[in-house]
Amino acid sequence: MESTYVLFNGPMQVSVETESIDNENLASNMALIRSECSIISTGTELARLKGMEISDSDAFPCEPGYGVIGRIEALGADISEYNVGDRVFFAGKHRDIQIFEHGNDHQWAHFFPVPHDLDPVDACMACMAQIAVTAPHISDIQAGDTVAVFGLGLVGNLAAQFYRLLGARVIGVDPVGTRCELAKNCGISETLDVSPDKQVEAIKSLTQQDGADICVDAVGHTAVIKQCVESTKKMGQILLLGTPRADFEGNITEYFHRIHSNAITVRGAHMWQFPLIDETHTSHSVERNFARIFQLIQSGDLKVRELISHVIKPEEAPRAYQGLAEEPETYTSVVIDWR
Repeated sequence: MESTYVLFNGPMQVSVETESIDNENLASNMALIRSECSIISTGTELARLKGMEISDSDAFPCEPGYGVIGRIEALGADISEYNVGDRVFFAGKHRDIQIFEHGNDHQWAHFFPVPHDLDPVDACMACMAQIAVTAPHISDIQAGDTVAVFGLGLVGNLAAQFYRLLGARVIGVDPVGTRCELAKNCGISETLDVSPDKQVEAIKSLTQQDGADICVDAVGHTAVIKQCVESTKKMGQILLLGTPRADFEGNITEYFHRIHSNAITVRGAHMWQFPLIDETHTSHSVERNFARIFQLIQSGDLKVRELISHVIKPEEAPRAYQGLAEEPETYTSVVIDWR
């Protein structure tokens, strides 16, 4: 069987290739999946493509992927909870047909059911929403709290929407005006499209000089975390939702001093802290998160189609990665349609 896929050949070098795969002898824990749509992660995938995040599995050439909506075409003998024809989300590759190992105890090796009547382009966004929901899930939040979300890219926008659904007053912060306008289209009425050097002052002005109850770094940059520290009220919270990757030089002692003296809580908001399936001792799980997110997308309470700037054919992938890297105001999010 022929399979078409995206390949990273080297730093900022992307191609679309074809190869034969053996679909006749599936292992007992394997499934053959035909992809409908897959979403490109502007954070993790671009970091790999730029050579910023390299491990043995990511060394060039490497095959990228993140979140895929597909249908099961064949199943190994040990996969009993799914059937041929079922629609699933999984952390697969950017491929039209692929073999996926299901059943390990972490979410990158597990299927999650997708409603049959949900558009796969919209359903793809559940991958990013599952990352974004981590911050509100671990926040000690009360209705009416003020939450400042720094960075209104895909994850930041979705996190801001989740906080709004929880009854918070949300202030979206991003120096890029188009991202602020997009956030407004998604229901985030208060946005600040000011330069980084004016962001703290602007937040203080909107909060009677107190600062926000909760500040979220959805960028993954130490300079933004510093802004969060200055913008958080006494005994407030800071959530590190973005993954810090860029180097930073400077004296940060004053910021640790501010965290200490103002009794600010700083929490890492990485999605892997939740158990895979529902357990009695926890309020959240990956399984439950996906089910809730699909419901919110279907109901229209979580705005996702507004965030997708490009739905492309596989052969357009090289241009799309270039656009995501060089034209972030135009390429906000890309979904590859494999149908």
